[in-house]
Formats: sequence, C-alpha cells, structure tokens
Amino acid sequence: MTDGSQDGSISRRSLIAGAVATTGFLALDLFRSGASALGKPVTLGSYHLGPVDRLSNKDFAALAARAGFELKVNEIERLILQSQVSSYMQSNPDDLVEYGTGYRLQYAIARGLVADLSDVWIKVGKNFARNYKSSSTGSDGKPYLLPLARYPWAVMYRKSIFKAAGIEPPTIVTWLDFINACKILKSKGLTPIAMGDSSGWEALGTFDFVNLRTNGYKFHTDLMSGRTSWNDARVQKTFRNWESMFPYQNSNALELDWAGAGRLVLQNKAAMQVMGAFHAQLYTDPSDLADLALFPFPEISKAHHRASLVAPLEGFVIPKAAQKNISNARTFAQWLGSTEFASAFSQQAPTTLMANGALPASDNAFVRQQSALVKSSKYFTQSLDRDTRPDFAGPIVQPAFQSFLKNPGDKKKIAANLATQWIGLPAV
Repeated sequence: MTDGSQDGSISRRSLIAGAVATTGFLALDLFRSGASALGKPVTLGSYHLGPVDRLSNKDFAALAARAGFELKVNEIERLILQSQVSSYMQSNPDDLVEYGTGYRLQYAIARGLVADLSDVWIKVGKNFARNYKSSSTGSDGKPYLLPLARYPWAVMYRKSIFKAAGIEPPTIVTWLDFINACKILKSKGLTPIAMGDSSGWEALGTFDFVNLRTNGYKFHTDLMSGRTSWNDARVQKTFRNWESMFPYQNSNALELDWAGAGRLVLQNKAAMQVMGAFHAQLYTDPSDLADLALFPFPEISKAHHRASLVAPLEGFVIPKAAQKNISNARTFAQWLGSTEFASAFSQQAPTTLMANGALPASDNAFVRQQSALVKSSKYFTQSLDRDTRPDFAGPIVQPAFQSFLKNPGDKKKIAANLATQWIGLPAV
C-alpha cells in the first residue's frame, strides 16, 4: 500500500527542547526514581517493547503512571499477530494492542476486529501528517490505528569500515555498484552482508526490496494481494537477484536472529545489514552510534529506480472485543497520541523516527537520514508480513524463504509451493 506522497518533518525518538522537553524530562525523572502511582487501569499487548527494542515494560509503566494510568504490559508472541490475529482479538484481548498498518490492519478492520478511533483522532489528529492518518484508515474512511513510529529499512553500515575499504556509500547506486562493494569488502576479510533469519521474518524485508527493485511497486503489491501468482516468471527473476547476495553473507543466517546478525556489524565483523532502522538500538555506545549510517537499497532496474521504500508504520489499536475497559482504553490512546508521550518516548529512544509531527526536528544524524530517505521515496510498503494475508505470511512464506536461504537451487519448487498454498487458503 502507498502511504501518500511524502512525510513531513517528522522525528521518531528525537532530542527535545523547550516546553515540550520539560514534560518529557519530568517523565524521565520518574523513570530514574522508580516512582509509581495508581491510576486508571489499562493493559497493553505488545510484541515489540523491550530493553533492546524500545522502552522496557517498567519504564513504559512509569511513564504511564506519570500521566495517571496504571499500565500493565503483556508480551505477545509476534506469530500470534501474524497468523492467529482473529482468535487473539476475539478471545480475551488486552485493552490496547501494538499493531501495524498495511494489509494487516485492513484485514483486521474488514473482520471487525478493531474499534473505530475517530473520537481519538479528533483530539490528536493535528499531531500527525495526512499520510499517517490515511495509513491508519479503513475503506470506510474511519481511522482504526493510533500511529507511534515508522521504521524505514535500508542498508545499515559502519562508516569506518567503508572508509577503511575505500568505498564511498553515496556511489553505491546500482546493483553492480553494490555487488562490487561486496567483493571489495570480502577481499578485506570481512563478511559484506550480515544476515539473520532464525525468527523467519527478518529476510522478508530483503525480499521486498529485491522484488520492488526488480519488478516494481505494482507487481509487488499484486503479488502480495494474490492478483499475481507466485508462479509468475518475474518471481524467479527476483529470487535469482536475491541469490546473488548469498556469496557475500554469513553462512549461519538461520542460526541468528536480526539482532545477532546486527551485532556482527556492531563488532566490525560484517560491513552492513539490510534491516529496519531499529538496527540502531543495538548501538549503546555513543561512539559506535556516531559511526552508524544508512544508504538506500540499490537500484536493480532503471525502470523502477529506488522509488519504493520498505517502511513499516506501527502504532496501537483497540480490539473491538475489549469493551470492559473501553473508556480507559480510549483515554490512554489519546495520551499515546499526545506530544507529551512522544517527547518522553523519543528521549528514551533517540534514534527512532516518531510519527508525531508536532515534535521539534531531531538533531540526531541517524534520524535525519531516515527522514530524508522517507521524503525521497514515492511508494511505501510495510514489509511482507504486514502486506499480505497473515495466515500466509507467517506459517507459509517465512519457512519457504528459510528454505530458499538454505537451498536456493530449489527456488522454482519453492515458488510453485507458495502458489499452491495461496490457492488453498480459505476465502476471505
């Protein structure tokens, strides 16, 4: 799905100044003191909050307490929201749930799994650019998600490694440029590309980029929606291009998750990783973070250039089945859309591109790179596990891509199996 034309001046975990910052620092004082207060009870189901990913549950609860809420964060397995979202949302869901946009959101809206947040948007909508609301809206024109942050994917790299190898990242524009850079890095004794796919979802963004660059945005969205078959010859072209990266990857990709592969770059054992900007959250030493940068995934076909960007947008929804505490849930959602929350959150995670556009422009170089990448892109996808059916992406595509990483010679059989399994899915 496309989010519209371009993002405005948005920062996602920026350093805050002025009056906005004052509120955030008060919240951070609460983090440090460990203070807590009883307030309106609310539960939030999350698959992404943690000491590495973003806020710790303890810190998030402390921030919520400062705003008058007694928050309990419950961890959700990512696979549940990928392949079992209907049963989770309709059983005994949390008051709010962390969720993504794209097909995943439209799927939930069409099945009546999530509540209309029009009343919340009336109060906080001024804080978000138009394309954020359009991404959060169903076909009925009503918004169902409160956006938190965007995670653009790109090639993450350490500047010092490329400098030592004599490679200028801005000159890496075409696929030939990229492969030649990989050859140089490999000749220096480095693993050019860090790949980890033990959890199954990590390789999806790489496939998306290769497919978008090889066949274009329309073909990619048609493939995700089933309008085009996985048996299409163009899928094999994507697989062949993707396979050309394999000689430059670590051989234990299926034994590492995204963070394990990212640490290879952090430890100067690998030169780069194709990953979301959350890669930066591994860099806890300021000197390491200052050495981190990104460049756009290279062009494969001149017809499609680098116009498309894999840039998942995440936020929060209220399950329609969670009616017992609906008043507190809506009040909490309104607070999540406030500048007060965004400013405090961004201080805890200063490398994140926040969705809230009311924040001052970030002075974090990595955030500015993300923002520039988003502004330069014409089309946006959310990554495969959000842009196709959840009962297809998680249980079917992810193990298929793991098989491809292990045995790329089976690409025709893998594509044929994906085509067959798509046809066998229940009607929606």
